[in-house]
Amino acid sequence: MSFQIDKRAYQSLKNFSNIIYKNAIVNKDDFSKNEEIVDISYNGNFVAKALYDPKFPLIKILTRENEEIDKDFFFKRINNANNYRTDILNYKDTYRMIYAEADYLPSIILDKYNKIASIQISSNIIDNYSDLIFECISEITNVETMYVQSGKKGSDVKTKIFGDKSQIETVISEGNAKFNVNMKGHKTGFFLDQRDNRTDLENYVKSGDKVLDICSYTGGFAVHAGIKGGEVTAVDLSDKALAVAEENMELNGVKNYNCIVSNAFDAMKEMISNNEKFDVVVLDPPAFTDSSKDIKNALNAYNSMNYLGLKLAKRILVTCSCSHHIDRENFKNTIVSSSIRAKKEIRQIGSYRTQAPDHIITMANRDLEYLKCLFFNVVN
Repeated sequence: MSFQIDKRAYQSLKNFSNIIYKNAIVNKDDFSKNEEIVDISYNGNFVAKALYDPKFPLIKILTRENEEIDKDFFFKRINNANNYRTDILNYKDTYRMIYAEADYLPSIILDKYNKIASIQISSNIIDNYSDLIFECISEITNVETMYVQSGKKGSDVKTKIFGDKSQIETVISEGNAKFNVNMKGHKTGFFLDQRDNRTDLENYVKSGDKVLDICSYTGGFAVHAGIKGGEVTAVDLSDKALAVAEENMELNGVKNYNCIVSNAFDAMKEMISNNEKFDVVVLDPPAFTDSSKDIKNALNAYNSMNYLGLKLAKRILVTCSCSHHIDRENFKNTIVSSSIRAKKEIRQIGSYRTQAPDHIITMANRDLEYLKCLFFNVVN
């Protein structure tokens, strides 16, 4: 199948974009009900090969060359992606090795944890190449096992294992901390995007500080606070995640911690009613929206969470958003509004922080920048 694109879309591709909106297709009558690899043309001339999915509003560029999508194709792309992380960014054992369109491999997100790879594939077509992808990764790196989650959300998600199936967990290093990554957990892998922000937290925690980590998940921020001598309280709705957080505390020799299974808002309200205070408060919630239609409700949720966090914070507030539908300005303005409500003056510490650099942000596809993280000094 071949799609003809309009002049605006062609210019966008020339300016390094790797996506095409379906409304830019001239021959819309040729839209299929099936996922396909399609040719993209302009004025009758070949421009690219791309992934077409009838359910998505975007068509994603695979290659601008008229080449076969085979092992050689994947090997070149994966090797380039890995070399960027190891040669330019100087990552060693654990990092995001493939970040979808940023690495010219749409629908693929792959995290490497020592000799284990965890990959998410959102395209049925690309899923058919899973075996070739594993061959390439094992030839390029020291990966011996690859866990693949494929399909859309919910019951459609399937898991496959390539390589050494007995290898289900490993211990990764992150600055001064260590974390257990278990592929059989309630969510495969470990969030690597907050790596730099977690390690930087250590600079603001003093021995004996009371530290509250809201939406702690498996204890990323909490562990870094704990190894600096903080008295850590970790809150998360998932008992399974907090069980791993406890394992990570013990792994790092952190003894002074408390894990609370609770809704974040309920836990903070109860702490406020008990007149509790914390030297450092970290707020790292999941995305409050995965749609641009629900931004208002999401901002209200961030406002409420940060209001509660500021009521509890004595010296430092670390606050995050992982929704790319919430832009920097709206997020920061929401925190300012929360501080006014809480009657707490705040001062921003350092620059606006985002995801670790292995989660590449391209200038043509800036939606790849989703993580926002701000450190504040709480004055009163």
